[in-house]
Amino acid sequence: MALTGFYFDGHSARRYAVTLETRDGVLHIGGDVTRSDALVAVDIPSPLGHTPRQILFTDGAHCEVADHAGFDAMFQPTQRGLSLVAHLEARWTYVLAALATTVAIFGAGYVWGLPYAAEKVAERIPEHMLVSLDNKTIATLDEQEVLQPTKLSQARQNALISRLRAMKWPQGAIMPGHVYFRSAPDIGPNAFALPGGSVILLDELVNLSDNDEQIFAVLAHEMGHVAEHHAVRNMLQASAVGLVMTWYVGDISTLLAAAPTALLSASYSRDFERRADEFSARTLKLNNISTARLGELLLKLEAAYADNKDARPEWLDYLSTHPNTDERVRNTQDNSDADEK
Repeated sequence: MALTGFYFDGHSARRYAVTLETRDGVLHIGGDVTRSDALVAVDIPSPLGHTPRQILFTDGAHCEVADHAGFDAMFQPTQRGLSLVAHLEARWTYVLAALATTVAIFGAGYVWGLPYAAEKVAERIPEHMLVSLDNKTIATLDEQEVLQPTKLSQARQNALISRLRAMKWPQGAIMPGHVYFRSAPDIGPNAFALPGGSVILLDELVNLSDNDEQIFAVLAHEMGHVAEHHAVRNMLQASAVGLVMTWYVGDISTLLAAAPTALLSASYSRDFERRADEFSARTLKLNNISTARLGELLLKLEAAYADNKDARPEWLDYLSTHPNTDERVRNTQDNSDADEK
């Protein structure tokens, strides 16, 4: 019997139409190219799905044959048994099972593995490094005039700090470090807790609040981020997701890679926000403050940012990585109702 196929010389992309025959342990190539090689001197790889079968020659040339059945019949005496991978690739059930297993492994790594690893790494970062990072961050924000000097009186600052220092905190949580009072009209009402425990409290948030309890509810939320190392963990997790997407897609700058990376990272951020809300609720309960105070100020924040959405930078979208505000308000209201019962 004879087979038809294509011959590639290994030096150019040109293909040659050839016929293949075997006689007395020798493979004979005819057609556009003629050559003869002992069967024991050629390499016949295992089949790969429905791709053409190949014959590899020692000089780098190779032949491709599309007729799988004819190929197997011609070379069966010289072929070793198919590899386990070839057997599995030939069956859709195994292919689907392998795909499902791969997806499950990556999913488990994303949901449990990566957050656990990031948490353990964040816990081992020396505190003095985080404090140094806080100081450099504040200095940079001041130098670039992202933050402006506060307009709050010294008496008002002292009153807020004194009450903040007197608050009780959940067991194991660190006390707030240095409190920086600043103004930032371009940012709007907000408060930030940096990884080392320093707190930035903006005048705009103080002025927006109806009472100090609302301010302390937000500050407790921010300290929840510090207590669970959310800033460092989010940085580690986002970096890992970005590396995986870059490896898979090739270029993280492309929309194809950047979009899923942003979505996956935002999922981690939303989880951290929920955890910080829970921390705030526990802190407020310890200080006999209604947990509804957080929800009250969240609604005011959402309204304030909605009014100024067109005027502020797009990257400062406060709600972009946060859970739905209505959901957060319901959770704080539920906690408040539980307190009353």
